[in-house]
Amino acid sequence: MSEIVVHRTDGEGLPVRAQRGLVEPIDARVTRLLGLALPADAGPVSEIGFDAQLGAMAAASKAALASDLACYLRWCEGIRVAPLPAEPENLVRYITMLETRGAKPATVARRVASLATAHSLSGLQERGHAPTSHVMVRAALKGLRRRRGAAQRQAAPLRFGASLDPHTKGFTLTALLGACGGDLQGLRDAALLSLGYDAGLRVSELVAVTVAHIDPHSDGSALLFIPSSKTDQEGQGAWGWLSADTMRRVGAWLVASAITEGPVFRRVGVDRRRLRVAVPPMAYEAIPGHTRHWQEKLKGKKAEPARTVYTVGTASLSRQGVNGIYRRRALSAFDKGLVEMPIAKVEEAVRALSSHSLRVGLTQDLFAAGEDGVGIAQALRWSSPSTTLRYGRKLAARSNVAARVLSRIRA
Repeated sequence: MSEIVVHRTDGEGLPVRAQRGLVEPIDARVTRLLGLALPADAGPVSEIGFDAQLGAMAAASKAALASDLACYLRWCEGIRVAPLPAEPENLVRYITMLETRGAKPATVARRVASLATAHSLSGLQERGHAPTSHVMVRAALKGLRRRRGAAQRQAAPLRFGASLDPHTKGFTLTALLGACGGDLQGLRDAALLSLGYDAGLRVSELVAVTVAHIDPHSDGSALLFIPSSKTDQEGQGAWGWLSADTMRRVGAWLVASAITEGPVFRRVGVDRRRLRVAVPPMAYEAIPGHTRHWQEKLKGKKAEPARTVYTVGTASLSRQGVNGIYRRRALSAFDKGLVEMPIAKVEEAVRALSSHSLRVGLTQDLFAAGEDGVGIAQALRWSSPSTTLRYGRKLAARSNVAARVLSRIRA
């Protein structure tokens, strides 16, 4: 039996890969890239206006803007054209290049929208430069959607499982929970999966959950305060419901990790050391003359038991960390026989899982239970019922008006 030790850290304290230099703050990166895009004679940029617009943007929007600007700057450098103000003809060429490289219509539209934001931030739009609204640019985007189709690839759902809907196939929440062991990582992953499903959280909401956000009730359930989200940039907040089963899993993780405040879901470092048998001391005359560290041979070594050392960090998990958890637990569920699936399809099915899978799964489960799109949109904080329907098109057909009425007379 191996010994298990849990360490806590005051700093992040976990092993990390060496980085070259410091990470550039996102506001500084956007400012730098915009400066590289503007010509020398662009004229002054209103600092107040720039700061006001940048301050109104979410961190994820800034990150997307910086990524899109960097992509556009590389392309402009390669064909030797001035980035800003952009010419409509050059934007059409840029769209064509992105399509040739396999970019999806939604990705191309976002990159063009980022260029519109860049013109606005730099004051160029106020001076009459709005190339992204030009008729030829709009036509290029429309043609791309017509050729490639506008439908986006949807994240594979993680639905609850057969106990809720017997039609469920593939990976399910129940299977992934069954693949979570009783070690510290398993307790964390089970709590994360269960809480993310109950409240239908986006990954940004999931990694932002703190101990203070959870309000336990006497019946074992709880309410989860969601301070802000993609559709609540002003931070008015919302509430989600957590089941008693979820609260048992969250409680087990918090007790085992000794977390009493701050982020709930954190990185867990694991250091496994094998059993080491005792090495008896050697007589001096039995040690070969060329042996290095001969003093250790004289003393011998005591036996050391196998031990696992867990180190719990202080920072929240990243989006990539959440994705990794979903996929590792899915593979483990298949290995343990908790999922029936042809082995040839496992890799593709695992790759289709993402940090959005629990939210999509709950949406589809609610549709299968007969709930309407408006109620689901309100409960899961979707931007509109049309967005909800996009994630439950197939299941919505089983719970719409025609299905409810005709099922009674055409059974």
